[in-house]
Amino acid sequence: MRSPALFLLTLILTTLSSAGNAQQATRLPAAIDSLLAEVPAWPSWRVRVAGEVLLLDSVWNDSLWQWSAPCDGPLVTLRFEANGLYREKVMPCVQPPQSDSLVAPEMAHSSERNGPILLDSPMVPSYAIALELHRSQLDSLPFFSLLGRCFPMISEGAFQHWFDAVNALTFESDKCRALESRQHQTCLTTDQVVQLLQLIPSEDRRLRVLKGLAPHIDRIQQLPLEDLFHLQVFREKAGELTR
Repeated sequence: MRSPALFLLTLILTTLSSAGNAQQATRLPAAIDSLLAEVPAWPSWRVRVAGEVLLLDSVWNDSLWQWSAPCDGPLVTLRFEANGLYREKVMPCVQPPQSDSLVAPEMAHSSERNGPILLDSPMVPSYAIALELHRSQLDSLPFFSLLGRCFPMISEGAFQHWFDAVNALTFESDKCRALESRQHQTCLTTDQVVQLLQLIPSEDRRLRVLKGLAPHIDRIQQLPLEDLFHLQVFREKAGELTR
């Protein structure tokens, strides 16, 4: 039969052992939470890439961003958007080296017809790009507000082609229809909008065209409305579109 002293000592040791196990079990989730807290939570960026047209629209939510694709020209613009702000970077595309065995026959054929190599010839290599960016590489890029901004911008060549086509039309009504019927996949600068609106002498029709163009104008607040609309009634209505 155990003595009262031995029984009391056994009870104390058992209690201490149970308390230690409970304390260790309590610390374990806290240690796991601490480890999880050390993993960086990367903010999500909307990434858009454009050349002549929009080439990519995606989300970047980790530390490294990789992208490789054909380009439609020698340059692409990368835009990183988050929380009403954006950063932008222009990157060059490259043409893969062309084999002499492919160039020589095309050059000979071009020489025979006394003309240059056609840009759409299958012998002419297209542009391509391969990118790998880390978050830290964006730190040197300045932030800009997305308010009033539009992306991607129309290329100079595409705009000039459109402008010339509208300008070649004789009647103002036809010019209005040509401007209003365009399906916009790119954006216009305020200078380009001024050039287009000046093709329409009537301020009421000019206002109607501006209403259709408004969602596709970059920095629309900078439009010189006093130069475009001399009648106050139309100028005030145009001001409502640009706010």
